[in-house]
Amino acid sequence: MSAENIEIVRTTYQALDKGDLQHIGEQFSEEVEWETPESLPLGGIARGRDAVLGRIAGLLQLWSEFSLEPDEYIDAGERIIVRGVQRAVGPGGASESRYLHVFTLRGGKIVRAEYIADTATAMGALRVHER
Repeated sequence: MSAENIEIVRTTYQALDKGDLQHIGEQFSEEVEWETPESLPLGGIARGRDAVLGRIAGLLQLWSEFSLEPDEYIDAGERIIVRGVQRAVGPGGASESRYLHVFTLRGGKIVRAEYIADTATAMGALRVHER
C-alpha cells in the first residue's frame, strides 16, 4: 500500500500545482484534518474536506505566486513524509524555505496532513513593507 500512498500524495502535489481543487478533494477522506502552524494566516487545524479545501483555496489567494517543490517522498507506512522547497511571492516580497508535509493515509485516502516550515520567512513575504 505504501507505493500507492506515495502516488496519491504525488498526484495531490501535481493537482495543487495546477490549482485543481477538485482532484485534491478526491484524495481526502470526508473527515480529513489539515494542520498548519498557528503563526500563519489561516493557521490551525481545519477539519473536514470542505474546510480543508477552503483553507487551501484561501492560502493560494494570499500569494501572487506559489509553488511547493517536493524533493523527496519518504515511505513511513501509513504516513508519507515529503521534504521540499516552498517558493512564494506576496506583498512583502519573495519567500523561499524548506518544508515538511506529513500525510497520514488510510483506505487510499488522506486522513491527516501536517505542514511544518519556517513561518517567519513566509510571514515576511506576506507583510506589506511600511514606507
